[in-house]
Amino acid sequence: MIEDKGHRVTDYFVVAGLTDKSTPLEQDLSETKSSGPKAPITDLAVINKSAGETVPEGFTCIENTYSGLQANLNHGSLKSPELFLCYKRGRDKPPLIDIGVLYEGKERLIQGCEVIQATPYGRCANVNNSSATSQRIFMTFRRAPPVQPQNSLAVTDICVIVTSKGETPPHTFCKVDKNLNCGMWGSSVFLCYKKSVSASNSINFNAGLIFRYPEDDYESFPLSDSVPLFCLPMGAKIECWAPNTRHPLPVFSTFVLTNSSGEKVYGAAIQFYESYPVDLLTEKQKVQLGLLTTVEKKVIPNRTVNTNKCICLLSRWPFFESFKKFLMFLYKLSVSGPHPLPIEKHISHFMHNVSFPSPQRPRILVQLSAHDTLMFAQPVCTPLPLSGADYSTLLMNLGSENCATLLHFVLLESKILLHSLRPAVLTGVAEAVVAMIFPFQWQCPYIPLCPLSLAGVLNAPCPFIVGVDSRYFDLYDPPPDVVCVDLDTNTIYLSDEKRNSNWKNLPKKPSKSLLNSLTNLQHQLSIGTNSHILLFQLSDFTWHKKRTSLEMEIQEALLRFMANILKGYRCYLKPITQAPSEKATAADSLYDLQGFLKSRERTHQKFYSQLTKTQIFIRFIEECTFVSDKDTGLAFFDDCIEKVDAETSEDTKLMELDESQKSEHTVFVMPPEPLSAEEGSEPPALYRWVNPLLLATHQTRRQHRTPETEPPVSVRLSPQEIKLAFKMAKRFYSNPPLWAKCLFSHCYSLWFICLPVGMRLAQSKSRAMQQAYNVLLKMRTSEVEVLDEVCYRVVMQLCGLYGLPVMAVRVMVEMKKAGVEPNAITYGYYNKAVLEGPWPSRNRSGGFMWAKVRNVVRAVAQFKQALHRTSAKESPTVLTTGEPSERYGPLGPKSSSMELHQSQPGDSSPDAAPPKQPMERRSSLPVPPVKHPGGSSGSTTPKRSPAAVTRSKTFAAKATGSTASSGAVVLMSSCSQCRSCECLVYDEEIMAGWTADDSNLNTVCPFCRTAFLPLLHVEFHDLRVATGWGYTFTPFSTKKQENTIVVRTSFKLSLSILRRQLIGLSVPYLSPLVLRKELETLLENEGDQVIYTHKFLSQHPIIFWNLVFYFRRLDLPSDLPGLILTSEHCNNGVQVPR
Repeated sequence: MIEDKGHRVTDYFVVAGLTDKSTPLEQDLSETKSSGPKAPITDLAVINKSAGETVPEGFTCIENTYSGLQANLNHGSLKSPELFLCYKRGRDKPPLIDIGVLYEGKERLIQGCEVIQATPYGRCANVNNSSATSQRIFMTFRRAPPVQPQNSLAVTDICVIVTSKGETPPHTFCKVDKNLNCGMWGSSVFLCYKKSVSASNSINFNAGLIFRYPEDDYESFPLSDSVPLFCLPMGAKIECWAPNTRHPLPVFSTFVLTNSSGEKVYGAAIQFYESYPVDLLTEKQKVQLGLLTTVEKKVIPNRTVNTNKCICLLSRWPFFESFKKFLMFLYKLSVSGPHPLPIEKHISHFMHNVSFPSPQRPRILVQLSAHDTLMFAQPVCTPLPLSGADYSTLLMNLGSENCATLLHFVLLESKILLHSLRPAVLTGVAEAVVAMIFPFQWQCPYIPLCPLSLAGVLNAPCPFIVGVDSRYFDLYDPPPDVVCVDLDTNTIYLSDEKRNSNWKNLPKKPSKSLLNSLTNLQHQLSIGTNSHILLFQLSDFTWHKKRTSLEMEIQEALLRFMANILKGYRCYLKPITQAPSEKATAADSLYDLQGFLKSRERTHQKFYSQLTKTQIFIRFIEECTFVSDKDTGLAFFDDCIEKVDAETSEDTKLMELDESQKSEHTVFVMPPEPLSAEEGSEPPALYRWVNPLLLATHQTRRQHRTPETEPPVSVRLSPQEIKLAFKMAKRFYSNPPLWAKCLFSHCYSLWFICLPVGMRLAQSKSRAMQQAYNVLLKMRTSEVEVLDEVCYRVVMQLCGLYGLPVMAVRVMVEMKKAGVEPNAITYGYYNKAVLEGPWPSRNRSGGFMWAKVRNVVRAVAQFKQALHRTSAKESPTVLTTGEPSERYGPLGPKSSSMELHQSQPGDSSPDAAPPKQPMERRSSLPVPPVKHPGGSSGSTTPKRSPAAVTRSKTFAAKATGSTASSGAVVLMSSCSQCRSCECLVYDEEIMAGWTADDSNLNTVCPFCRTAFLPLLHVEFHDLRVATGWGYTFTPFSTKKQENTIVVRTSFKLSLSILRRQLIGLSVPYLSPLVLRKELETLLENEGDQVIYTHKFLSQHPIIFWNLVFYFRRLDLPSDLPGLILTSEHCNNGVQVPR
């Protein structure tokens, strides 16, 4: 197995075709059409039976329609001759490739077409004879050139329909939309014809794997044995070509594979022909191919034998256009040569040296040769699942009404069969069909391009979405209960029982809005397609940008429709609030289906009743209830519903491109370097697929991945939540009281983001969880304007991780009390915790009673310890404020809140320390030094006296060792000096100057309105006199004198020692919004374990000191100060392990 390392442009290169192990492609003779593939039509004729004309020799007369009506071209006309159409099949001359109808005098004959002016017996072939003055109508046809490529399209069947009698075009037939009988009393008669690949003598085999690279499988994506079947869906063939037959151009196709985990893998392939040695054929095969006569076994001259082959790329990403260019480049190299570089060198260079496009480098320009380039663009970043959907092709091939009708059938889980003679179209359209029902996910069989050998799935009793080559219908008839979608004739074929099912069965108002939007977009697409050549000549980026914009507008229209029909669905979710039973996961237990149906319009009760019984709806409810990988998309869909509810017009955009990290950077990848003389000799002129020795040097070594011991807790916001949080912050920024509460809310969010790591270190999980729950209560009672949903989500995830379902229910109740509605992500984690956690027994067993006795004994012991401490406290040098110094577990002790200290003129104390010396910043920090008011005589005096207000935070770090107590005192201040006016700016003024932009570190000076970077000043005294580790942290009492905070400690150290051990530094003072973004990025890149390791303070000091400052200000317990005494600042530049 090969280890997966990040995103790759492509995973595998595959060559498929006829191998020694290939077996003949078996066909079910009971279902195969008896006639098999037909020879193409080469001639047409019109005969007048009323005049006694008979069918010419070799021709076949169309006497009846498919429903049994007379196929008279003047059907229903009075006193008109009976005219019938005849056709002739054969391979002795070029076939017909088009059939048409000409209204004489009203339109011109298309160049290359011929008109049937007369019958074979010399009479006029005018098919409209209702009156002498009626419009003369003639039939036309176009013939293929004498020399044509193999497998080119030709007319293979023709029929007549009478639409006034209710007849419609047969399946796969194209209707010539011109009435042949324009008489007043006549019926409406139309001509229909079918085009298919002109069949030749061939022998079909199951395709096999000729070569693959790399030879080892990737861990997350082993190469499936069925890949060759999808590369050549109609099988590997040995064909006998007639004289004057040219090699066809390579045919490009795409397909989708789904692995065991439900992840999609996209395939891009080109199919071409190579000569096949006649010596390898048996005599029976030669007769079957037409190389020998049947009786005499004589050789038929001027016949060539060829076989089809395929080269393919497999990837997790639908870069179909770029893959097509690369594969075509390889094909051109294989048919021309010799070349300086072998093709294997290009393959290995493409797979290993082309990097994946990222937000920092969104475009990768690959130079294949002097004349060939291709481009990889970063996939469009939207909350919708990644897919290879081609909405433009879907809309252009079906039209707006057929698209809406197809949406109706997909929502009701019908059997849908897509087919086309263009294999490259099928995958993009099929991906669009399953993606347009978002947030639903198709649950039944899904094969965008189905191989002929797997076509038995069409007889499955369950719904499916399958795409097949239209040549399948030359062999088989479609099942009667299948909705057939012909992408070549823009037609949907329905059975009699579904004849009345169409887009009008959808909810009226949303469907009409959808239809109008799709009609408008179809018009824009038709205009853009006509000018595609000009746009392509100007720039490939221009057409790509225009097409991407239209694709998103089609997605927006479909998304708006789904949001309208599912509006208000979350109101009927039923959360689990007690110990789950056996039926707890049933759909009726999770969702109020009847309530949902009653909330819909009565006129559409039938549609909604059918919808709620489908597998996609039941799965949707399960995904909304439990944790799934679709939670981010569901949260985005909920936001779309809110926008649809609140909007007054349809101008509100539901989808917005994330351009926060947009870059114009383009990476240029050069062609591979030529081989040196030592690497190989002159490459052969005739190329064979492929030489493994030339690829062996690029094989990736096998590696094994160590499994993760504990599942991580997701604390990062989803992209939709990030956008919503930014909008809220932007709105609150204009209102100072709301802005202050918004910053307050983000400070609490920082603590909950760090909570999972603290829980991992905690000895008592239940006590630490109770402490987190108390913080939630405190947050609600602190009058925070907008509570962050992530705080509740983290606690719910931890409840599920540590088996506390009752606590999860309490958190949900508290969340609703706070007025916060859980989105799909939070709701899923809640139900996961409640469903999977061990619920306490309702019976009060002996263990419960013993627990009560144990709690009483512990309480008595605590009271006794408190009395002993009070009596033993004799030394007057230890003064504390707030709670006693007591261990609260690894999350840290309860600390005193920050106070606003104001000095008094006459305040003095015998224990007061001298004025604090100015703190000098280190040169390694990214900002210049700050001028301090108490510095040297040369320092500039600020315009605002610092004696007015002093805001700082003081706490102590106390260490317990084997010999004596020791610790450190830390002082922190956020007062900063403006670089322009040199005024001191204090905390509240700094916060008021911060912006809603989470990338802006500056604040605005309230005096000169200049942006500057505020600093957080840190000073700590290392008071340790003994070794030994294991730290606890407790607040010490402070006093003021002349703007200096004095910390009373129990240590009798001289002032000179204190001054020598004083350590100070300054770091940028970050807004809670900026700090949160940086913290989330750090956790994503390095993992959450980095927070409480010794590297955190040394490698990320800005994040560390800002977190410590905010946690102490909000009186939140934290273990972060324990890293101070182990840092290099307190140990002479040596990091002490903790």
